[in-house]
Amino acid sequence: MLVSCLLFLFLLFTHRRLPVDTAMALRKLCQVGIGSSRNYCTAAKIEARKEALATSPQWLVGLSRWAYYKSYFPTLGLMRDDCLYVDKYVKEAVERLPNDVKVAREFRMSRALILSHSKEILPKEEWTNYDEDVDYLSPIVEKVKDEHRLRKILDEKNGTRKTQGIFGTIGQLLGLQKTLDK
Repeated sequence: MLVSCLLFLFLLFTHRRLPVDTAMALRKLCQVGIGSSRNYCTAAKIEARKEALATSPQWLVGLSRWAYYKSYFPTLGLMRDDCLYVDKYVKEAVERLPNDVKVAREFRMSRALILSHSKEILPKEEWTNYDEDVDYLSPIVEKVKDEHRLRKILDEKNGTRKTQGIFGTIGQLLGLQKTLDK
């Protein structure tokens, strides 16, 4: 997320368009993800991340790596998904996490709180590694949001809610269902 914001600002100020291959590489980086628990990093996720980094232009990888380590959260041992704004979707996604991942997340967050309060950072060896930082919570949050959207649509279709939704006809509902499946 931070990398895409930095890249957007870079492009905004330089008024350039990205070449097609660079834009595709950036999309791949964002899809593979950049945020997780070390205990929850599967070999497949790490391998997919390495593959996306290998196919990306070196300047983009360098920029994203630089932005990652300039952030405050890796110095506290946090992952990207630990820094998500906590709303009802994130709370439900955290409840769906396996117990060991949930415990590791709580440990990282409490350690970061203590370090931040004492105005200290971890030793460099204990910082969160850029290559191992893959999504562990963001995909679950997206599923939760899709389920809530679908539940709202079905409630409005069945008439269980009193409010009139933004979707009027069944054709629009079915069209939205197809977009949710993608």
